Amino acid sequence: MPLTSPNPAALALASSFLLAAFLTYCCWSPPNPNPSGPNAALPEDHFGINHRGIQVKRFVTLSLWTLHILVTTSYADLPAILCPNSNNLSRALFTWSPYTIVALMSIVIAAPVRLLAFRQLGENFTFRLAKPKVLVKTGLYAYVQHPSYPTNWLILTSNVALLLRLDGILGCLLPSCVVRWGMWSGGLRVWPTLLVIMGVFGLFGVGIRVKDEEAMLKREFGREWEEYHRKTKRFVPGIF
Repeated sequence: MPLTSPNPAALALASSFLLAAFLTYCCWSPPNPNPSGPNAALPEDHFGINHRGIQVKRFVTLSLWTLHILVTTSYADLPAILCPNSNNLSRALFTWSPYTIVALMSIVIAAPVRLLAFRQLGENFTFRLAKPKVLVKTGLYAYVQHPSYPTNWLILTSNVALLLRLDGILGCLLPSCVVRWGMWSGGLRVWPTLLVIMGVFGLFGVGIRVKDEEAMLKREFGREWEEYHRKTKRFVPGIF
């Protein structure tokens, strides 16, 4: 059977997915090494991620993005070797749709903000909390105290929504009964419930990380931090 060339819309979507994968990889790559030394000498950090955890997270995410992009480019004539159970796939995940547009836009908007936070904090930005040398109060930090956390949550949620749906890439390997049971068309709708739970858990994790970070900043900078904390909002300028 002759191969069918991807149409321009499929190529454009695959290119957009490639951009989203690249931005995700950049946002999940530490701008600076994590602090070293005994844990007792480091600030308390309940959700700090180590080097191995970062590597695993990036490898799994890029692998899923690669498969998602390959399926997108050949969705009109999907070979069985690439996706044995193609009947499980939702068209909304591999073609231009409100779902893919919202997920892509979330990543494309959130990622530059997080990367700009990397740049503006400079050597003070580490994935595991470390004592900063200065309290940065310029750039993004003139308006909000934690610009990178809500954007990272949005990037993570968008990746999960695109890559871990049962009728997405995972559906290529799962039995049809599992996909129907777990998605909206099934009785228990497990996957949508899990997405909400993961989103809430992610927000809970952000809250704990912010609490740890603010306790450290208060110890390090005292009244300077308290004054800055009083004048700015945590996540959304002038609101929250």
